[in-house]
This record gives sequence, C-alpha cells and structure tokens, in this order.
Amino acid sequence: MISEHFFKVFRVASKGLSAQRTIMGAATENLANAGTTLTPEGTPYRAQRAVQTLPEGQRSPFRRTLARLSTHISMNTNDSRHETREGRSLSINSLRPEANAGPGVELTESDAQRVEYDPTHPHADASGYVRYPDVNVVDEMANLVSANRMYEANLASVQAMTQLVKRTIDI
Repeated sequence: MISEHFFKVFRVASKGLSAQRTIMGAATENLANAGTTLTPEGTPYRAQRAVQTLPEGQRSPFRRTLARLSTHISMNTNDSRHETREGRSLSINSLRPEANAGPGVELTESDAQRVEYDPTHPHADASGYVRYPDVNVVDEMANLVSANRMYEANLASVQAMTQLVKRTIDI
C-alpha cells in the first residue's frame, strides 16, 4: 500500500504549480498591455501583481515547528557537559506538514501609472500628457523567468515522485 506521505508531495507541488502558473499569467498579461493607454473602461490598463499568501493557520510554520521541537527533543549523551532533558523524544508525526501546505496567490491590480509627455498621442490629455500603466518590462521578464524556473522545479518533483511510486509498486 502506498503511504499517505507520497501524496503530500503531489499536493504541495500542485499548489506550487498553480501559484507559479498564476504568476506567469499576470506577468504575461502585464507585458502584453505595457503600452495600453485606454481600456474599454476609459482608463489605462491596471497592472496585475501576484501576491503569494498563506492561510491564517499557516502564517508561521517554521516558528510552530521550532516550538514543537523545543518541547520534543531529548539528547542522549555520555558527555557530562551536554544539556539533557528527561522523557521526551522527537516524534516524526509531530513535524508533519499540513496537507494543504504551500502558498496561495492573489491577484491585485496596481493603480500606479507613469505619465509621459506626448502631445501627438491620440489619448493625450489637454496638457499633452499620456498615462501608461506602471509596467517595468525588465521586472516583468525577471518575474516570468523566475516563475518559469520554479514551475519547472515543481514539475520535476512531481515527475521524480511519480517514478518513485512506480518503482515502489513494482517491488
């Protein structure tokens, strides 16, 4: 029988895949609309920002793990200089990550705009200024490449775990 621990890898990786796909989508849309000065609503395009969030219960998993470790660790030693605690040992089950571990992603829209003087532009205001979305192409490309690499890493972990499960079943 396949252990539940195998499937945790798939759940965590799928959250990562979903998060990176959302980040890549936002960066791609921002790049495509970097020069959009007028939307159907009559305003410049509003750049999207992907913000990774954790549910309230997962705000500080590292801190919770450290707290559990400090109450569960015992040290067996023959050296009298080492500090020891009596009757407690490290339990692997106490360190098990939550089933839905991993970030969620929320898309927010940025109201920031950059203004350029171009009196010949058809969308220029009375003073000759054109409002563009505040999209930095270099930053968006860096976000896109970074999210793509993280997506590939999550996909590689899924593929490695799939191979591991196949080999386990074959045994």
